[in-house]
Amino acid sequence: MKSIIKRHLPGLLAPLLFASVFACGRDADKSSVVVAKIDSQTITLKALDDALARLMPTDGPAGNEDLSAVKRDILNQMIVETLILNEAGRMSVTVSNAELDAEVNLLKKDYGGPTFNDAIVERYGNIDVWREEIRKKLIIKKTIAAVSGTDKTPVEQAARKYYDEHIKEYDTPEQVRARMIVAATEDDARKIHKNLTPENFAKTAKEVSISPEAKNGGDLGYFGRGDMPKEFEDAVFGRKIGEITPVVKTDYGFHIFYVEDHRQGGRLKWEDARAKIIEKIRLEEADAKFIKWLAELKGRSHIEVYEALL
Repeated sequence: MKSIIKRHLPGLLAPLLFASVFACGRDADKSSVVVAKIDSQTITLKALDDALARLMPTDGPAGNEDLSAVKRDILNQMIVETLILNEAGRMSVTVSNAELDAEVNLLKKDYGGPTFNDAIVERYGNIDVWREEIRKKLIIKKTIAAVSGTDKTPVEQAARKYYDEHIKEYDTPEQVRARMIVAATEDDARKIHKNLTPENFAKTAKEVSISPEAKNGGDLGYFGRGDMPKEFEDAVFGRKIGEITPVVKTDYGFHIFYVEDHRQGGRLKWEDARAKIIEKIRLEEADAKFIKWLAELKGRSHIEVYEALL
């Protein structure tokens, strides 16, 4: 049946943040209020509010218009996930307890701490509910991978064509990494310069430089021609690594530079770029396949959204 969903969430392959399609909540009055129907299934206002509370900080959008937009986005994602989970059932996509345990342990390792379990219980009611939500997330990921899989053979011709047509993307300019000390007067700069060595430059910059970079030892990072004022570039390009420049006067003050590193410009060869380009093309193909599959899935589903409740 024709889908009558009012809005689509941009970026259908965005991270699956809204895995709790049927979340627990405390406001029982909202459990019977339906905000969306997907064929024979429903999403309640309680489920939507629970998802909103979990995903949005307490100091989130205050205006009614902003909050309504956030709710619509969350609801659209919940609808998408419901559709995918339904298809996963038809496709017999499952997640074993071993797979679930591995994902849970990984999450505990990355985000765990003394209060980890307490935080989960506060947001989900109990650990088992949270584990099932993780299982749903994994099922959704598996289903997306199944429907968006691409030919594993190298797309050599397409990759080479991309490389040739975007050749400038693989050109890297000559770059210098430098540190800088800035003094207010030429006299101050010359006094500083007299005692500078490569070994004490960073320490001296922290102590005497009046530029914002002083806290980082005057580190300007890597930059190419055109990235910095011309006086900076003229002072450092062409100098050897480890060299300290004479005092340079600019509109910003009196500068001393230390050349810390130098990268020669060049072009990344086809052989070195090939693997990343092939991966990029495969990801784009996968995105396109999934978007088409989801559009067809929505097209044969009956979706109603009750906008007045948002």
